Amino acid sequence: MEHGNIRLRLRNDENEDPPETYQPEQSRYSKPICNVIKLPTYAALVVFIIGVLLYGLAYALHYRLPTPLSLKDIGSHPDQFIAERSLNHLRQIAGYGSKPVGSYENEILAVEFLTREISFIMQRASPDQRISFDIQKCTGSYPLAYKPYGFTNYYSQVQNLLVKLSSNANSSSSLLINCHFDSVPTSPGGSDDGLNCAVMLEVLEILSRSKTPLKHNVIFLFNGAEESPLQASHGFITQHKWAHEVKAFINLEACGAGGRETLFQAGPNHPWLIQMYADSVPHPHGHVLGEDIFQSGLVPSDTDYRIFRDFGKIPGLDFAHAMNGYVYHTRYDNLHAIPTGTLQHTGDNLLALTKRIASSDILSNPQEYAAGRTVYFDVLGLFMVSYSETAGIILNVFIVVLSVYTVTKNIHTIKSGPGLNHTGYLKLFLLSCVIPAVGWLLAFVNVLLVALILDLFSSSMSWFTRPGLVFSLYYCPVLVCCMVFPLLLQKYINKQSPFVLGVQCRLYVNGVQCLWTILLLAGTISGIRSTFVFMILVLFPTLSSLMLNLSRWRNNLYMWLTVYISSTLPSVIFFLYHTVMGFGFFIPITGRIGPVKNPDFIIGILSALLCILSTSYVTPLIILVRRPWQVMAGAFGLHLLTILLVILTPLGFPYSANPSAPTPQRIYVFHTERMFHDLLGHVRFQDSGYWLVNLDRHSPHSVWSLIPEVAEAQPVGSTCEEQLMGGFPVFSPRVIEICEFTHWIPASPPVFHRPTNLELASEQNVSQTTTRLTFHIQGPDHMSVLLAPSVKLINWSFDAVITESGYKWENKSVYFINYAQGLTGIPFEFWIDLEVTKGPPSLRLDIAVIGQYINSHEYISEGFKTFLRKYPDWAHVTAWAATYKAWKF
Repeated sequence: MEHGNIRLRLRNDENEDPPETYQPEQSRYSKPICNVIKLPTYAALVVFIIGVLLYGLAYALHYRLPTPLSLKDIGSHPDQFIAERSLNHLRQIAGYGSKPVGSYENEILAVEFLTREISFIMQRASPDQRISFDIQKCTGSYPLAYKPYGFTNYYSQVQNLLVKLSSNANSSSSLLINCHFDSVPTSPGGSDDGLNCAVMLEVLEILSRSKTPLKHNVIFLFNGAEESPLQASHGFITQHKWAHEVKAFINLEACGAGGRETLFQAGPNHPWLIQMYADSVPHPHGHVLGEDIFQSGLVPSDTDYRIFRDFGKIPGLDFAHAMNGYVYHTRYDNLHAIPTGTLQHTGDNLLALTKRIASSDILSNPQEYAAGRTVYFDVLGLFMVSYSETAGIILNVFIVVLSVYTVTKNIHTIKSGPGLNHTGYLKLFLLSCVIPAVGWLLAFVNVLLVALILDLFSSSMSWFTRPGLVFSLYYCPVLVCCMVFPLLLQKYINKQSPFVLGVQCRLYVNGVQCLWTILLLAGTISGIRSTFVFMILVLFPTLSSLMLNLSRWRNNLYMWLTVYISSTLPSVIFFLYHTVMGFGFFIPITGRIGPVKNPDFIIGILSALLCILSTSYVTPLIILVRRPWQVMAGAFGLHLLTILLVILTPLGFPYSANPSAPTPQRIYVFHTERMFHDLLGHVRFQDSGYWLVNLDRHSPHSVWSLIPEVAEAQPVGSTCEEQLMGGFPVFSPRVIEICEFTHWIPASPPVFHRPTNLELASEQNVSQTTTRLTFHIQGPDHMSVLLAPSVKLINWSFDAVITESGYKWENKSVYFINYAQGLTGIPFEFWIDLEVTKGPPSLRLDIAVIGQYINSHEYISEGFKTFLRKYPDWAHVTAWAATYKAWKF
């Protein structure tokens, strides 16, 4: 290899200094090699501009939606999804406002609307179609094993609306499509989940008018109790007469508004489902990485997919609209947050996928095709890539071998030059592998330090409304960390062995390629399907190296640089696309992860990871720039300036009430009455006030200057441990994790015309060692029962297996029963069997009943209304009256 022939000749900017020429001295490792011209400093700016353009392309591709079809297009598109017709359904559903389980809006208005529209569809259906309709009212219970604290879920008279589109072949197999029409309090549920209800109605309309029935049945389930949580779906899959024929399902959900629906869970196993999705839908969007993240518990949410999978043992696909999570479960989840193109996107995909699955022979006996898992991901939303896990292992191993071969070939080619010492070169190559890893490690340390500093100055979440700040706050220091070490290594190399810059560049990029290859091999051995991200990072540089090694241009630096940079573009655009998705999803979630976690740690780590994935092959090229320290000084200066502006100016304020793009702070306030009884049933203590549940890092101090009562609120702190479940009206066991970080404002008690109460209806000895206690409870349609027995709980009247919540109080296991009632009519009664021993009477049971008056707006007192009106417009306040009452037996 003639190193003297390696040149990089570029025209110099007239504003730049004359080209720098390097004439290395003789070293113990090599002879003098060459003179090299460096790139002008503005080349770094050109690379940055190209990166911005690529990011803009990724952003456009991610938010791209199909053109919606209107009513006037029905004639020319008779068998296609019509978004405008679906929008009319959505307008009606969202127009009822919030629809919690048990509310008039949910149990009467929404049910009447869906019943009416389904009836119209049945009247317009083709005579070749057979359609059945059923309304199910179900009652039941089951254990819901959330982590770290689970509970028993008990529901009464919740409603399901079901439509069955039957095949003419009298098939005994059905495809289930599920959505829910209830919503959380204060939210109209436009995307969650009214949008999917509207889409399902339109898909039902199109299929019912078809003159060609499908091979298998399709069941449309509009369930009326998902937010309570996950109750009506359990009632269907365990009790309904059609449940036994369901062989696969499609679940439609939302944790945001607008955008494209994402496939984020599939299976378990049953790779044919992913293959049918990839082959049929016109707008694919999904990735196994999302499945791994969701199932790891990093996302504080769950869907009916869990119910069908765990209790129905049915495979399925789980979709969700995940963008614009700022409006999720808020008053802003309305029509304004949903582009009509979103309806078209979801409708086109659902219609095509339903036809494909319901026409497949596989649905007759899907268990024959159950084996195996799938690696899947979309490429810029243009097409879907899917292959079996086994094929993925083979592919990954093949690429690992190919990568090792090309790196070894590159090493052999470079060190075969005259005067190059084998040991010295090997040492430098190992350094080129270690140096990027050190830079990456320092980058993660740096972002954690920045996150800590911002938090200390109460300036965390500055990017919540302005995501662009993430670049200067976190990307800039990461880039500096990744660039500084190649420059330091360059200085070391120039002292030890005067390689030309082209050789040094190849050293660095081969070192980076080795690191990704090691991670690819480790992930493959660990059985992690998301390892495909490392496969993409290794694949393209490996192919470019292979091509160059087989060509006569391998010694031409200009040609090597051109081919190398071109080979990085596919992975760069791929990871910029995932950067848009990642920040679009995780930034809004940081507004509801509680006050304990520093959200800047999360976004900082995510920034470092995505930055390294996107730029790891580009940052070593800094050594080709004439004044690299100026480039890094500019990036670091921008970083420091942004930190100062965030801390010292309103730029860092996290929230906004912008009507077109709201980014509200979530606040929960409960006007609470508390009452504690002794063993004789007498009230030993009672009080009342406003209980503030803090959902993010800035709550409640974000409103201290605006609401004096909040500024004087009492931190609950360790008093949470004194009473069962803190002695507060917790609406979910998950709240226990942040109970000590909540606040209490003493206030006059709410007035309840239907108070929550517990009565011991009977006590009987079932055997010599078992006592049965029967309780009758009165209260609202949403309640919780907390049991903390001092003796063993051996049986109860709930259908669910006895399951501890995982929460301990005074060294006693606590059982949490969540209760929701749809239609009225069935009293809340239950019994428990306790194991007892002979001896004097003693405390055997602590029990508390929590009443959540979610649907009782008349219990919002004038004083409470006055307090709530003090919150600013950038705050979304969820509030209702509640009661906590405790007894000892």
